[in-house]
This record gives sequence, structure tokens and C-alpha cells, in this order.
Amino acid sequence: MKLLTKIIALTALFALLAASNARAQYVVDWAHTFGGDGWDEANTCLETRDGDIMISGFAKLKEKNLWVVKMHSDGTGRWGKTLDEYFSSGAHSMIQDSDSNIVITGYATRKLEYQSNLLLMKIDTLGNIIWQKTYGGEGDEEGYQVIQCKDGGYAVAGMTSSNADVDPNWFIMKTDHNGNKLWDQQFGSSNDDRALGIAQTYDEGFVVTGYIGTADGGRKIMSIVKLNADGADEWSQMYYINDWCAGTSIIATRDSMVVAAGYTKAFTITDYDALLVKTDMNGDTLWTRTFGDEDWQEATGLIEAYDNTFVLGGFTSSNRKDHSSFLMMKFDSRGNLLWDHAFKRKSLDYAKCIFETRDHGILLAGTTFSFGKGWDMAVLKMLPEEKTDLFFSFPSDSLSTTLKKSLTFEMCLNSFGVPIEARVYVNGKLQVIESDFQKIAAENQQSGCDYPLSYPVNLKYGKNIVKVEILDYKNYTFEKSIEVYRLPGYDFVR
Repeated sequence: MKLLTKIIALTALFALLAASNARAQYVVDWAHTFGGDGWDEANTCLETRDGDIMISGFAKLKEKNLWVVKMHSDGTGRWGKTLDEYFSSGAHSMIQDSDSNIVITGYATRKLEYQSNLLLMKIDTLGNIIWQKTYGGEGDEEGYQVIQCKDGGYAVAGMTSSNADVDPNWFIMKTDHNGNKLWDQQFGSSNDDRALGIAQTYDEGFVVTGYIGTADGGRKIMSIVKLNADGADEWSQMYYINDWCAGTSIIATRDSMVVAAGYTKAFTITDYDALLVKTDMNGDTLWTRTFGDEDWQEATGLIEAYDNTFVLGGFTSSNRKDHSSFLMMKFDSRGNLLWDHAFKRKSLDYAKCIFETRDHGILLAGTTFSFGKGWDMAVLKMLPEEKTDLFFSFPSDSLSTTLKKSLTFEMCLNSFGVPIEARVYVNGKLQVIESDFQKIAAENQQSGCDYPLSYPVNLKYGKNIVKVEILDYKNYTFEKSIEVYRLPGYDFVR
């Protein structure tokens, strides 16, 4: 892996925004492109725990090489590195794991073999390789999404053609924390079948989505498959809404349901519609939704946002097919469209990844073709119009005049998201763990406090350091410390 010396950051990528309806909820924060002289494409994106942004895909001069770019929180570049030990390689998905390292899946091809293997690799946040492994048989293999499992290992959804009919089949693989394969499963027909998205469920099983090919003219059928923790299939659902239907992304929701996104179209029509499907954990369909007009709309990524809505990322193109645009679509928990926005320029723009940042913004990444300039990685950061930060404060009138060792410690927590746990430390020792949060309805609030919190803590004489940590639903931790003095005759907090 070496430093790619040519990184170009271009501002004002999406200077002109398309008209959206009056319920617009996000505004552009920044936009950048990264690229060299060849064809550069981003397929996956994330925000690291230190607040930086990473994107990955490939850079192509003669052949494609996996390329990782890290940037500051404002989108300006920090570094870019390529994996050039293979004849060709590329990234489709990456995550930051529990060790704060980056795990990437995609493909790697060796020159003498001209055969792709599924690539799984781990790098640190500076881009240094910790380990990398390839998996495959006599055919081709490719990884499309990687997740970290509750046991610390990884699961990958992809495809393999190392089978009797040599056509791609679903390939699901589970590894340990070091990338050693524990088991794999293959599903499919005698046609082109691919698993594109995977999520782990509350019972430590997995839900997978993708498509199953048919023999009659290359049609596709969207499928959702549920596996148990050992990879055995429990149920499957097929969706043949139109002649052509595929799932591209899937999540296990906070209410223990399953939502998958993708695209669909009739065989005689050239344009796709975005597709959203919700099932329960038994595979029973709760609802399906399609979104589209006379243009092409395709959903390539899906998240469950801080406000319990679903946000789809993808792209839309006109019937002329000489322009396409990044697209965001926001749905409520029942699948009703709340908001959609196309970011239109005189170029070809395809969003391949969507990610929610810790400030409740939306990150879209993909590729852009600016006529006369070639293909580059493209990144767009959106922010909610209203402030949605999780924050907490201590009341200014926290004053006690008691000699008692115990002090009732009060604070106010405000959050548009979902707080999961509060921890209170006194002088480095954990004294309180709270996970039962009761949000006050807006009409009953006093002083605008969503969650008024009150905890008894024990103090020593003199100076005490009280630290409060709040963990939110995305596993981000917010903390704040104050000094509490217990003095003879009175106590006070400042």
C-alpha cells in the first residue's frame, strides 16, 4: 500500500440544488471530489470515531486498484492510499470495528490467474495494513458488504461462481476477529444471483438481501433470507413486484423488524423505481413502497436515522440519460414519503453509499463524471436544518448547604436521537448506571429539558471530580466533567 500523491479536492460540487418540497429537512454542509487522471469511484463511506470521514472504492489508470481516502470533518483531504499488490482490486464496503480499525471487503485479482477472489482486509486509521485475506475457489468471488458481529467477528455478503453451473450464487461468510473463516453458505439458482446487503438481528442471526436471476430474459427477483447464528437458513421471502426487482441494502431496525431497499421496474420499461420493504422477524411482509416517476430512481443504500425514520440514498436520472443526480429519500416508520431531494448538476453523479454522522447529518458518496474532466470520487455532506445535537448541562443553581455525604446530582439531557445509557463517575469510580430514560412530552417540558436526570452520588471532603457519560444509539459517547467541593458547613457545585 502506498500513498497516492495526487488527491484533488474540489469544492462546490453541488452548488446548484434541485427544487424540493416545502418539508425539506436537510441543507448542504459541504461537497468535495477526489481523483487523479483516471477513473476513480467511491462505493463505501463512514465517519470515524475521531470525527474524520473515510471513503473507499477504486482508482483506475491501467487497471483498478483499491483506493482509500481519509479526510477531515469538513471534507478536506488528509491522505489517500492504494492497494497495488494485486493485478486489480476494489472496495465495496467498509466499517470501523470495535478496535477502531477499518475493515474493508471487495475483490482482488492476481494477474496470472485473471480470477477475482473475495478480499477482506483490516487497516488502521492511518491506512497501514493490519491483515488482509482472500477467499475463493475455482471461480470468481466478490464481497459486497461487511458487518461486525456481536461476538467481534465479521460477516460478509457477496457472490461466488465456484459452483457446478459457474453462474454467480449468493455467498455468505462468517469469520472470527482475525479474518479466519468459520463458515460459509451459498444460495441461488442456475442464473446470476448476488447477495448485496447483510445485517445482524437481535438473536445474533442474519438477514441478507440481493436478487435471484431467472432464465427468461435476464429478469431479477428480490429476495430476503434469514439465517441463524450458524448460517443455517430459517426463512426466505421473494418479491416479484415487477419483472425486475433487486435488494441492495438491508437493516435490522431498532424495533426488531427488517427493512430492505432496492429497485424495481417492468421489463418493457427502461426506468427503475426505488423500492422499500418492511417485514417482521418471521419474514411476514408488513408493507412495500415504491418511489419513482418518469425518471430513473435507484436506491443503493439505506439507514435508520436518529428520528426513527428511514433514509435512502441513491441516484436519479432523466429520460435523456445524459445526466444523473445524487438522490435522498426520507420515509417514516410506516413507509410514507416525507422528503426527497435530487442534487442536480450538468454531469453524471451516482451515489453508492449513505451514512449518518454523529451530528445527525447525512453523508452521500459515489462517483461523478464532469464532462471533460473524467470520473472522480464524490462526497456530499448534509446537515439537518434544525439543531439535533445530543447535549446535557448542569443547572446553574445546583447548590447544597448540607454536611451529608450524599448529594443528589441533577442535570438536563436534550437529544433528538435515542440515549441508551448514562454513567456517573466520582473521582474515577463508577457510581451510577442508568438505562431507563423517560422523555417528557414537549407540552409538559419545563425549561426545554427532554430528559431531566437526577442521581445520588457520594462525595469525599474537599474536591471531587464528577464525570457523566451518555451513550447514544449509534454507540457515540458524550461526556462532561465538573468539580464538586464538599466543604465543612456547606457544599456547592461549580
